[in-house]
Amino acid sequence: MKDMIIKGDKQKPDLIFSATTGELKLSGQSLPENATMLFAPALEWLEEYSKEPCKKTVLSLKMKYYNTASSKMFFSIIKKLNLMFKGGFDVEIEWHYQHDDEDMLDAGEYFRDLVDIPFKFISF
Repeated sequence: MKDMIIKGDKQKPDLIFSATTGELKLSGQSLPENATMLFAPALEWLEEYSKEPCKKTVLSLKMKYYNTASSKMFFSIIKKLNLMFKGGFDVEIEWHYQHDDEDMLDAGEYFRDLVDIPFKFISF
Protein backbone atom coordinates (compact mmCIF):
# COMPACT_ATOMS: atom_id res chain seq x y z
CA MET A 1 0.00 0.00 0.00
CA LYS A 2 1.31 3.45 -0.90
CA ASP A 3 1.51 6.48 1.36
CA MET A 4 -0.91 9.31 0.66
CA ILE A 5 0.46 12.83 0.43
CA ILE A 6 -1.82 15.73 -0.43
CA LYS A 7 -0.15 19.11 -0.08
CA GLY A 8 -2.39 21.83 1.22
CA ASP A 9 -2.67 25.54 0.62
CA LYS A 10 -4.50 28.45 2.28
CA GLN A 11 -7.85 26.66 1.86
CA LYS A 12 -6.86 23.01 2.24
CA PRO A 13 -4.81 21.15 4.85
CA ASP A 14 -1.80 18.93 4.32
CA LEU A 15 -2.86 15.29 4.47
CA ILE A 16 0.09 12.97 4.95
CA PHE A 17 -0.83 9.35 5.70
CA SER A 18 1.97 6.79 5.99
CA ALA A 19 1.15 3.12 5.45
CA THR A 20 4.63 2.12 6.65
CA THR A 21 4.74 4.04 9.95
CA GLY A 22 1.03 4.38 10.81
CA GLU A 23 1.41 8.16 11.14
CA LEU A 24 -1.58 10.05 9.80
CA LYS A 25 -1.13 13.82 9.78
CA LEU A 26 -3.62 16.60 9.10
CA SER A 27 -2.29 20.12 9.45
CA GLY A 28 -2.94 23.69 8.39
CA GLN A 29 -6.29 25.27 7.58
CA SER A 30 -9.32 23.55 6.11
CA LEU A 31 -11.83 25.79 4.35
CA PRO A 32 -12.58 23.92 1.13
CA GLU A 33 -15.70 24.58 -0.90
CA ASN A 34 -16.31 20.85 -1.12
CA ALA A 35 -14.92 19.07 1.94
CA THR A 36 -16.42 15.73 0.92
CA MET A 37 -14.49 15.74 -2.35
CA LEU A 38 -11.28 16.89 -0.64
CA PHE A 39 -11.37 14.19 2.02
CA ALA A 40 -12.71 11.33 -0.14
CA PRO A 41 -9.19 10.06 -1.02
CA ALA A 42 -8.24 10.07 2.68
CA LEU A 43 -11.32 8.05 3.62
CA GLU A 44 -10.70 5.58 0.78
CA TRP A 45 -7.05 5.27 1.80
CA LEU A 46 -8.05 4.68 5.42
CA GLU A 47 -10.56 2.01 4.40
CA GLU A 48 -7.78 0.08 2.66
CA TYR A 49 -5.24 0.75 5.43
CA SER A 50 -7.61 -0.54 8.12
CA LYS A 51 -7.48 -4.02 6.57
CA GLU A 52 -3.77 -4.36 7.52
CA PRO A 53 -2.78 -1.45 9.75
CA CYS A 54 0.59 -0.87 11.37
CA LYS A 55 1.22 -2.06 14.91
CA LYS A 56 0.26 1.45 16.09
CA THR A 57 -1.69 4.13 14.26
CA VAL A 58 -1.49 7.76 15.35
CA LEU A 59 -3.69 10.49 13.87
CA SER A 60 -2.12 13.88 14.46
CA LEU A 61 -4.40 16.89 13.95
CA LYS A 62 -2.64 20.24 14.03
CA MET A 63 -5.19 22.62 12.60
CA LYS A 64 -5.08 26.40 12.73
CA TYR A 65 -8.68 26.71 11.64
CA TYR A 66 -11.34 24.59 9.95
CA ASN A 67 -14.94 25.01 8.88
CA THR A 68 -17.99 22.95 9.81
CA ALA A 69 -17.84 20.82 6.67
CA SER A 70 -14.23 19.92 7.46
CA SER A 71 -15.19 19.08 11.03
CA LYS A 72 -17.68 16.53 9.72
CA MET A 73 -14.97 14.96 7.57
CA PHE A 74 -12.52 14.87 10.49
CA PHE A 75 -15.18 12.99 12.43
CA SER A 76 -15.62 10.54 9.55
CA ILE A 77 -11.89 9.80 9.73
CA ILE A 78 -12.03 9.50 13.52
CA LYS A 79 -15.00 7.11 13.30
CA LYS A 80 -13.05 4.81 10.95
CA LEU A 81 -10.15 4.84 13.41
CA ASN A 82 -12.56 4.14 16.26
CA LEU A 83 -13.71 0.99 14.47
CA MET A 84 -10.08 -0.11 14.23
CA PHE A 85 -9.59 0.64 17.94
CA LYS A 86 -12.70 -1.34 18.86
CA GLY A 87 -11.34 -4.17 16.70
CA GLY A 88 -8.31 -4.42 18.97
CA PHE A 89 -5.80 -2.26 17.09
CA ASP A 90 -3.57 0.27 18.85
CA VAL A 91 -4.87 3.71 17.79
CA GLU A 92 -4.24 7.13 19.30
CA ILE A 93 -5.17 10.68 18.40
CA GLU A 94 -2.90 13.64 19.03
CA TRP A 95 -4.86 16.89 19.08
CA HIS A 96 -2.53 19.88 18.76
CA TYR A 97 -3.77 23.35 19.68
CA GLN A 98 -2.24 26.74 20.32
CA HIS A 99 -1.90 27.26 24.06
CA ASP A 100 -4.30 30.24 23.99
CA ASP A 101 -6.91 28.71 21.63
CA GLU A 102 -9.60 27.37 23.95
CA ASP A 103 -12.02 26.82 21.08
CA MET A 104 -9.63 24.38 19.40
CA LEU A 105 -9.07 22.56 22.69
CA ASP A 106 -12.84 22.37 23.24
CA ALA A 107 -13.30 20.96 19.73
CA GLY A 108 -10.78 18.21 20.46
CA GLU A 109 -12.46 17.39 23.75
CA TYR A 110 -15.80 17.19 21.93
CA PHE A 111 -14.41 14.64 19.45
CA ARG A 112 -12.75 12.71 22.30
CA ASP A 113 -16.08 12.37 24.09
CA LEU A 114 -17.70 10.79 21.01
CA VAL A 115 -15.27 7.88 20.59
CA ASP A 116 -13.28 5.34 22.58
CA ILE A 117 -9.84 6.17 21.16
CA PRO A 118 -7.34 7.69 23.61
CA PHE A 119 -6.66 11.37 22.88
CA LYS A 120 -3.45 13.17 23.72
CA PHE A 121 -3.77 16.98 23.86
CA ILE A 122 -0.61 18.83 22.90
CA SER A 123 -0.29 22.57 23.42
CA PHE A 124 2.17 24.56 21.30
